[in-house]
Amino acid sequence: MKRASLAAPLGVALAGIVGLVVGCTAITSDASRVVAIEFDSLAYPSVVAHDTLRDSLGRAAPLHAVGLNSAGAVVNHPLFRYIALDSGITIDTSGYITAQAPTGSARIVASVNGFQSVAKTVLISRPPGLVVATGPLRDTVFYALADNPAVNVSPLLNIKIVTRDTVGGIGFTGGWLVSYQAFFHGVALSQKDTTVATLWDDQTNPTALDTTDATSGTAARRLRIRPVGLPSAAESLVVLATVKYKGVAIQGSPVTWVIVTRPKAP
Repeated sequence: MKRASLAAPLGVALAGIVGLVVGCTAITSDASRVVAIEFDSLAYPSVVAHDTLRDSLGRAAPLHAVGLNSAGAVVNHPLFRYIALDSGITIDTSGYITAQAPTGSARIVASVNGFQSVAKTVLISRPPGLVVATGPLRDTVFYALADNPAVNVSPLLNIKIVTRDTVGGIGFTGGWLVSYQAFFHGVALSQKDTTVATLWDDQTNPTALDTTDATSGTAARRLRIRPVGLPSAAESLVVLATVKYKGVAIQGSPVTWVIVTRPKAP
């Protein structure tokens, strides 16, 4: 977790200055007094219109910031106030977000003792209706025996989340976590596996989690094949992509791909 910089007095943010600014509030050596705030992430990238913010398991999840004293130690149970800097959401005194707007986004800050955090942004999403693959569900990777990352990788494994709330002509929904999982001979592969295959993002970073794009409702991963770990020339792997809402897989989830592997012809 990153250490937060010294937070700004609350009045500064409400005056419209965005960012983390050092204020004039006096720094105290009182171990129970917050002088800096860690507010690094939200429980989920988006909140559905007319619902509350939920975590990846579907549970209603309050906002959570951490207060630090002047020695950098965590202060127990500071009385944070969470403030929406934009319209479209409300936040109750326990830190639960409820979305009123049908779409959009809203910035949120945590405040205590006249200090405030940097703003975090939550998307307001349409409810998911169906997840679909936007490309072939079966494909072949012709791999190079002399391992070549540019060649030994699958096409994009694309999905799109569509919504039945199509007001305004928008048929997709963004801000949804998509969990990918690769299997080989029926065994789930760890993301730390470097012997058979690894899921990659578009920057070749090993990661099995993506978030649907706010402007297209799509997410994607690639499967990086490592020929040295394949027991025979002709093999196949399976990749699943799962999307859940309120802890339940949405219609069409999981999406399933079969990736066949063959050595590239000399």
